[in-house]
Amino acid sequence: MMRRARHHLAHVTLLTGDGVDLAYFPDGSQALHERVVITVGRRIAAHECDEGQAEPLPVETRSVPADLPALLEALDAVVHRRGTQSHDAAKFGKGRTTIALKRLEKAKVKLVEFGRKRIHIRHFCKIGDDVFGKVTLSRMIHLAQALALMAPLAACTAEPSAIPPGTVRFDLSADPTTLDPLFIHPDAASVELQVDRLLFEPFIDVDRRGTPVPALLSLIPTVANGGISPDGRTITYRLRPNVRWSDGVPVTSADVLFTLHAILDPRNPVLSHEGYDLIDRASAPNAHTVVLHLRRAWAPAVMTYFSYGGSSPQFVLPAHVLRNEAPLDRAPFGADPSVVDGPYTLRFWRHGDRIELAANARYWRGRPRVARLDLRIVPDPQTNLVLLRSHEIDWNLLAPVQWALVRGTPGLRFVRVPTAVVAGISMNTAHPPLDDVRVRRAIAMSIDRAGITRRITLGNYVVTGMLQPRFSWAFDPHVREPAFDPARAAALLDAAGWRRGPDGMRSKNGRPLDLEYVAFPETASGVRIATEVQAELRTQGIAVHVRSVSNAQLFLPVTGTLPSGKYDLAYVPWTLGADPDDSSVLACGAPSNYMRWCNARVDALERRALAAPLRAQRRALYVRIARIVAAQVPIIYLFNARYIYAYDERLHGFAPNAFLPTWNAYAWWLSS
Repeated sequence: MMRRARHHLAHVTLLTGDGVDLAYFPDGSQALHERVVITVGRRIAAHECDEGQAEPLPVETRSVPADLPALLEALDAVVHRRGTQSHDAAKFGKGRTTIALKRLEKAKVKLVEFGRKRIHIRHFCKIGDDVFGKVTLSRMIHLAQALALMAPLAACTAEPSAIPPGTVRFDLSADPTTLDPLFIHPDAASVELQVDRLLFEPFIDVDRRGTPVPALLSLIPTVANGGISPDGRTITYRLRPNVRWSDGVPVTSADVLFTLHAILDPRNPVLSHEGYDLIDRASAPNAHTVVLHLRRAWAPAVMTYFSYGGSSPQFVLPAHVLRNEAPLDRAPFGADPSVVDGPYTLRFWRHGDRIELAANARYWRGRPRVARLDLRIVPDPQTNLVLLRSHEIDWNLLAPVQWALVRGTPGLRFVRVPTAVVAGISMNTAHPPLDDVRVRRAIAMSIDRAGITRRITLGNYVVTGMLQPRFSWAFDPHVREPAFDPARAAALLDAAGWRRGPDGMRSKNGRPLDLEYVAFPETASGVRIATEVQAELRTQGIAVHVRSVSNAQLFLPVTGTLPSGKYDLAYVPWTLGADPDDSSVLACGAPSNYMRWCNARVDALERRALAAPLRAQRRALYVRIARIVAAQVPIIYLFNARYIYAYDERLHGFAPNAFLPTWNAYAWWLSS
């Protein structure tokens, strides 16, 4: 039995999730009185209430009667499609989100408080004696504060608990799929890499200035120090002798060899073997030395192996814990990496809610000064903004438009970071008419990229013409894609046979020029860009339908929207590694070649760039690659992001690098 709840809000518009479906209750006679069952979604009008189209988000209640345990458990099934139900459950938003309700009578929340702001809420949601009856939602907050103050309700914790002093709090835009670094999934926010870097040490890190620094290694191999052979085919890695796993067992070359075999083991569904499959043999002369012999020279090797220099970052795993587990993706380690060598250890992970980490007493640099990290899963950028302004979290990445809103907030400081993130519009060249270079060039000429960066990023991000980040030695500012030129774009479309009809929209042989554009809602800039692109292409007679796809679903291996090619246009932030190798995006059949674009000349140049021994040679090759891409336009490059992080003035040592904000969490500390 299921009925749509009707909200009695005939004359106002609220920011609220709608469509409360009471899917089932095993005990239908139980009376649920003042239950808190609010969800927050898009802005909907009262007359839409019966439709319930708002995307629901998790719920948080902060102030509840002291004698009550957890009031409800919110599960972020909107993104992750997983749920856990208790005895009583209600489904929200057409069954998308499950919230398990505890058997508590007359639970009531009178005040929700966020730092310096208060939200007085009366009558959250009243469900009468008939659990399948009407739901009345009224007098939630003053309408003028709805947009700014309702959003915090989305930041949920299943069972609120006290956060101990000395804890650094921040948010993740999605729930990780696994914490086993062997199976890191790429996504726009590098969510799993952010967490795994707190738990594990790479061979080599990169500091805030982009300089490589040894981490698990005692020094970075070079030809000069004997770490790399003159022919580039033999690399000797020397591990630090004083590194231990969190259970006290030393980290040795045996762990490196075990992880290498695990990466190449066909039973383990590792996303990419990039570079690792070039290793002909590996040996360990002693406990702290590993020697890799390559079948051929591979320039990115030093910054890629067991570091995050490539498209599929890897870290060394504890052999003594995992040696008898196979395949590793089914091992408990992915959900509970109990033995680690990074600055923090896992205390608990409540899926869809939060991850809590504790300082590793055996960390080789010494126990971190911050005793606890509290990571909450909050997909909504607006929610993150409110939590930041109210000092409920200690740092957060800001969209440029958000920076304009918070830059005057007392107690916040800001840091700008050049990044390896190049955002662009991927064009699925396997889908006609995007297989026609004339159409692709016309679309590029129809989009005002300079206007987008000016209006949406407020000039903080810089328009670019190639995949290499601007700080990279392989970047060339003279490489440019087709400039904004609507008249030339119209002529190209006409020449390709796509002509305007009486309604101004283009078609060819009776088929309309109709494209689907996917964007993920976790990025405020990406959502606004989708709207601008849709409007600009419409003026050119191209119909664009925007579909919102979660960050997790967009990048999910094999079945995700991008890997499966179920789109026409897509907003994608690509992140290159510390080495400028871009073959993972531009080579035929590469894992991040979401465009399904294949060019024999580019493939040949990529192979040469990977084998070239000198930086100058490689740079020239990458510039040639970029010029071909700029002419063929499988990607419309929008900008190279320069991230803005806001952080609480009590937090010291916060210094994000071009790839991760958590790389130096061991150096963070809080002042009182």
